[in-house]
Amino acid sequence: MAWKRVCRPEEVPSNGMKQFELEGGTKILVVNSGDEYFACQALCPHMEARLEEGIHDGSVLTCLDHLWQFDLRTGAPLGDAEAPLQAYSLKQADGVLFVWVGPERVAG
Repeated sequence: MAWKRVCRPEEVPSNGMKQFELEGGTKILVVNSGDEYFACQALCPHMEARLEEGIHDGSVLTCLDHLWQFDLRTGAPLGDAEAPLQAYSLKQADGVLFVWVGPERVAG
């Protein structure tokens, strides 16, 4: 697989979130935590609520439908959440954010 273009950083609200659809139809949520960006699946694994309508504090993403929470860095479930989020590796190059879509990527 490969790095896929998502958006320009300025398309994501400061300290906010925005959903994007990649070429091929995969929906991605990009989260701006002020000085970092994170990417994960756009729908909550519980009942497929749009996570873009949730909230985050820079490290925890909360789905407001049933208050499931997730670690923004790893997608790990927190609190009452029973399933993880798909987290994506994210990089910035030439003023564009890209996500890695495919098998687990080894750092380096």
